[in-house]
Amino acid sequence: MTELLLYFAAGLLLGVVVAGLAGTKTLKRWKKAAAELEAELRSHSFELQITLDELAEKNQQLQQQTQVDALSGIYNRAYFDSQMRAEIKRSRREQRVLALVLLDIDHFKRINDTHGHLAGDEAIKQVSAFIRQQLKRSADKLFRYGGEEFALILPNTNLQGAWQLAEKIRQNLETAQKTTEQSFELRLSAGCYAAIPGPESDNDDYIRFADSALYRAKEAGRNQVHSYPATAAVAFRALSGEVNEH
Repeated sequence: MTELLLYFAAGLLLGVVVAGLAGTKTLKRWKKAAAELEAELRSHSFELQITLDELAEKNQQLQQQTQVDALSGIYNRAYFDSQMRAEIKRSRREQRVLALVLLDIDHFKRINDTHGHLAGDEAIKQVSAFIRQQLKRSADKLFRYGGEEFALILPNTNLQGAWQLAEKIRQNLETAQKTTEQSFELRLSAGCYAAIPGPESDNDDYIRFADSALYRAKEAGRNQVHSYPATAAVAFRALSGEVNEH
């Protein structure tokens, strides 16, 4: 009987040991499988992040393409409309003055008719690049408004500051043209308007007043800057013998 109990105890002990060894092997296999799965998940996560980054970059490039005019390389009319609305809202909320300048290449039709449309395209590219070089503040944005016409949105800029910047651009372009050898001459006319937006102010208000000033600059002989109201530009010219930074 004693021997039988000893055999039973030994068998039980052996079973426990075998089961323990089997459990240890199983646990090791589970740990190995978990580590492999974790490594695979890390790899997939890294690849997924790369894909997401590439998609974000392509999306940003696509968005920029929809905002930029293909010929001139500056912002387009659609982006002007959205930015103008945003700046009006911001200026109204902060009660700060907002300025709009419309600029137009003088005698542009003559360039096209005399030298061809490729020359007209070159004129637009030259003027776009030149105006952009004159801007010093990151908040000031240049747009191709349409055809040979450009627009400047100038946040936190009063009418005198807008007029001074436009006059500086006009003068510098005229000076630069004197040292440039090309078959056509480039000159600019500009119209300026600035105000703190009221409750009902919208894009059309700013465009209408700036365009009115631009029309008067054209009617007065071109290659000059006018403002709305009309008396302001006269006062600015009288106050300043030279153009200052706005």
